[in-house]
Amino acid sequence: MKTRAQSDMELAADLIKAIAVQYEDKRHETRLIYGGLCHSFPVMVRTCGLCQALAFSASKASGDGSRAKAHRLILEHVGKLIGQKDPLTAVREADTVQYMLYTRRVLSAWIYFKRFAESILEVKSAKEGQDG
Repeated sequence: MKTRAQSDMELAADLIKAIAVQYEDKRHETRLIYGGLCHSFPVMVRTCGLCQALAFSASKASGDGSRAKAHRLILEHVGKLIGQKDPLTAVREADTVQYMLYTRRVLSAWIYFKRFAESILEVKSAKEGQDG
């Protein structure tokens, strides 16, 4: 039986590896932007809350550019993490206790996304992802 931390680490590794395969070029803009978002997303959650952080990504996810693709990936990965197809709606409609649980779940697991963004995607900081 796996612990939640082990499951989170495995999920993060699988999702990040899929991005590395899809965007093999280490300088691919979507790969760099996503890696940068992995670094900055927990800061946004702590600063303005999970709902606003997801709403920000949802607003940036429309369109066809690399930045929109990276934000769609963030939304998709948060959804897989909390077990919801539409994470923004789930978080927005959650009661206070469920909202706190979603927030803690995302923040505790996001450490792995950040670390794998560094090791697998080779994006060392949020600034590096913004430059791409």
